[in-house]
Amino acid sequence: MSAMLDILFNSTTMASALRLAIPLIFAAIGGCFCDRAGVFNIALESFMLCAAFFAALGTYFTVNPYIGVLCGIIAGLVCASIFGLFVFHLDSSGIVVSIAMNLSAWGLTTLLMMLFWGNRGSFVDERLISLPTVHIGWLERIPYVGEVFSGQNLIAYLGLLMIVVMWFVMYNTTFGLRLRGVGLNVHAAQTIGINTVKYKWIATLLSGAFCGIGGAVLPIGGTSIFSENMSAGRGFLAVAALLVAKGNPLLAGFFCILFAYTDALSLGLQNLGIPAQLVETLPYVTTITVLVITGIRTTFSKGRRSSQN
Repeated sequence: MSAMLDILFNSTTMASALRLAIPLIFAAIGGCFCDRAGVFNIALESFMLCAAFFAALGTYFTVNPYIGVLCGIIAGLVCASIFGLFVFHLDSSGIVVSIAMNLSAWGLTTLLMMLFWGNRGSFVDERLISLPTVHIGWLERIPYVGEVFSGQNLIAYLGLLMIVVMWFVMYNTTFGLRLRGVGLNVHAAQTIGINTVKYKWIATLLSGAFCGIGGAVLPIGGTSIFSENMSAGRGFLAVAALLVAKGNPLLAGFFCILFAYTDALSLGLQNLGIPAQLVETLPYVTTITVLVITGIRTTFSKGRRSSQN
């Protein structure tokens, strides 16, 4: 029992959870803007995967991980622009475009791996360096807290900050009010003179930029490796987090950390003799469980309101 509790709550597990949560947090925050603007975008997986590749490529050629992050952001913006072009101007279905982009991203990045590096699977090189970690002296002196939060890279701290900043932008600014208005009733927003297409474009580009940062962290956030299909479903986990959170960045950040925590538990639970195949399903089982509970609560709330009326 004590061994189990140690695995559940030790600082190493918590620090790993935070590190694993950062890509999810950035993707989910970006997706929140699409959700609140009424844009059905489940192409976050493709945004992240393309960003991961170009972040690795940029770092490889410049030996500068921050330029790699910039390349990831640009890749995310390009993917978002492709999505927006098809959905907003060619009147394509967001679902179909998202599925097509998610399927295409894997093949495209694998092809580019072959073209630039001559192999597929995984690529490791001394020029593919990771973002440096930041050690905060006063924070490290705080027991447990310092072990969890100090020693992360700069993007990790930016991610935690963005949860609060983007929540404020969403719910306490004119831009956020208009964005949510577009999502709630696009025709009413048009009636009062809001350029709804403009706000949908801004939301989509924001999702691309944030997914670009999240995707960039995957190869250069500490691993210094790019592997085929590196996003590995993280974009879908981010979509699940933002849907459960109903587009609220604060709640989305919480669920991202929860999903990442279950992922961080995997190695420790395997050491207790639990089958690896069972442990690897834990993050996804947690996601399904949260979605089911949220769905039941929503249905129950709607039923109560209907009976009261």
